[in-house]
Amino acid sequence: MAWLGRRKLAFIPLSRTNIQPPDVIPPDWRGQIMQRLFFDPPINPITNRRILGVDRSVRTYFHTVSSGQADLDVVVLQPQTIAQQNVSPDALEATMGAQLRAEGFVGAAIVMLGGPGGGSTSQLSNFAWSRFCMSDNLGNWLGELLHQTNLCDLPDLFDFAGDYPSGDNMGPFEQEAGYLATHPCAWTKRAVGWLDPSTVALHPGGVVDYVLNSVSLIQPPPTGTIAAVQIGTEVPYLMVEARLKADQFDINIPNEGVIVYRVQTTDPLGNAQNDTAPLALLTKTALTGGQSLTADGARIAVGGTVLGGSFFIQVATIAAGQLLSYGDAATPGNVSDPAIVGFGGWLDFKFLFAGKNLAGENRIYAVDKAAQLLAYGDDGTPGNVSDPVVVGFGGWLGFKFLFAGANLSGANRIYAVVA
Repeated sequence: MAWLGRRKLAFIPLSRTNIQPPDVIPPDWRGQIMQRLFFDPPINPITNRRILGVDRSVRTYFHTVSSGQADLDVVVLQPQTIAQQNVSPDALEATMGAQLRAEGFVGAAIVMLGGPGGGSTSQLSNFAWSRFCMSDNLGNWLGELLHQTNLCDLPDLFDFAGDYPSGDNMGPFEQEAGYLATHPCAWTKRAVGWLDPSTVALHPGGVVDYVLNSVSLIQPPPTGTIAAVQIGTEVPYLMVEARLKADQFDINIPNEGVIVYRVQTTDPLGNAQNDTAPLALLTKTALTGGQSLTADGARIAVGGTVLGGSFFIQVATIAAGQLLSYGDAATPGNVSDPAIVGFGGWLDFKFLFAGKNLAGENRIYAVDKAAQLLAYGDDGTPGNVSDPVVVGFGGWLGFKFLFAGANLSGANRIYAVVA
């Protein structure tokens, strides 16, 4: 769901009275929680002093990644105790839930002691309870809060995705996949209302150049740039976005550049379907200038950078009239990922065939509407097959069949059958 505006949450310190070893109550526990929530500068491990100008608090995270559209009003309540060992996230619902809702809270979190890894969220129809520990890192706190019914209601986006980088997992390029307190990807930001859908270009097909502004920066992007490109309208489709180490959160991405991922769910919030990862990262490290990726019938090429946090990219997708080039590794089903070596107009030819000239050079031959025989070379790069030599001046439309071969002496020939 869209999270726009300020939402009121209760945070409740909760210790256990019958656990062994017993919970050790920290001094000023409520104050420590408020530090994590409202102003939490990292500590320099060498000087043991806080790093000036940097705040990695929960509230600052949401304000930053939502471009100021989402905010939290958190009240840290008095510590509570419970005589349980295994505490569910909604353990205080029976005693506190109704009162919290009456006071305008839309969700709550119990903050416990002990080791990390206990994050969980219980969703009710109009409320949610999260649970995490003081020892859990920022990414875990954020991950559970993003599950909250009245915040974003997001699922974990690592389901069926394996590990990063060996599997499909988005890892550091998506908070709900990597839990590293990095930005959500463009797809997620659009889903929760933090990215205007009009700033995501729907690729129309063919070859288009874009100026892609980083999703790590304040949104919407500057005029003349876009936040992301969507290639395709039906699942599965591709998303393309740029990422920068632009702030104290995306500082943890592996590198700066352009990422490409496949959307594999029709669920608007990203719940997995058919035991398949909802988002599948295709670029384990971001593409930089001069690099490209070909996948699902699309080629995404990254040009140079643009001052102000953008990248020049070109997207080429298969469209009618293009010349495609496939390789064949002689394994079942491998011929599936073509290069687009001719960008358009190839349906205008009556004859089209491959051969070699007398010098033994590989050529693509075509007969145009003027009845000329054209010869093209192909160096394997996108769109390069575009500047032919006219090797036959006329009359080539008069043939019924036209093909290339070699005679018994091995001389390369073009054969024709008169209609």
